[in-house]
Amino acid sequence: MSESMPESPVIKIMKLTVKAVGMILVFGTILFFIWRAFFSTIVPDEVRHISPNDPLRAAYLTAVDQGEELTVFYQESQYDTTTVRDKNYSYFSAKEARFIQEADQVQLLFRYNNATIRHLVEDYGLAEIPDRADELYDVTLYVAYDLTPADLSDNAGNNPESVKFVRYHATSSEPAQSLMYNYRRLTFDGLDMTVTDNPVLAVYVDVYYVEDLDYEKEPYGTICIYDYLAENTYYTLSKSEIAALTETP
Repeated sequence: MSESMPESPVIKIMKLTVKAVGMILVFGTILFFIWRAFFSTIVPDEVRHISPNDPLRAAYLTAVDQGEELTVFYQESQYDTTTVRDKNYSYFSAKEARFIQEADQVQLLFRYNNATIRHLVEDYGLAEIPDRADELYDVTLYVAYDLTPADLSDNAGNNPESVKFVRYHATSSEPAQSLMYNYRRLTFDGLDMTVTDNPVLAVYVDVYYVEDLDYEKEPYGTICIYDYLAENTYYTLSKSEIAALTETP
């Protein structure tokens, strides 16, 4: 039997090169997706922290004068809630909802993926994909108040005789973008969460497409950020947030 010819050094080098390139492509692809997943979820600096405005500054300075701290809370059970499976599953997210009691203010970080815009094209039969920098969505708070607080048994079903709804519009909207996500830090003023005559039952974030804005219709997406039966988790302002509140605007 004839013995097989040994591989030439050139063939060996070519095989090793092909193998090395393959390994680089495989691990490079894995590293790319890890990098993309990590950095795409980092909230941009410009919307990362609570945004100061005049009502919030006034409330903070009053609290400092009285030797107290602002009462800021959110609900862990509602935290980072996204739109539900049977209604635009994960299209929208209301992150970092903060109820600032003394300022009668709510701030939240509204977020949606670039893929949500493609769903918008499909859902509304748009001729082209809108620019992600456009303000595509109207975002409001829809608040349920208990008209009969002495009777807790009639809160279900949203009976107009026992539950009243009020819609709140944002007083400011600060946009930002990351690789995959679009953000808006929204501030809502004038929402008193301590009212006792008609206490707050629930707070919803309603989302409508701006070209189909009709509050009599079902929202494009809805997220609950407060339920009177859920437990509040209290939040302490960061040093950077306090510094922003004490700066002269």
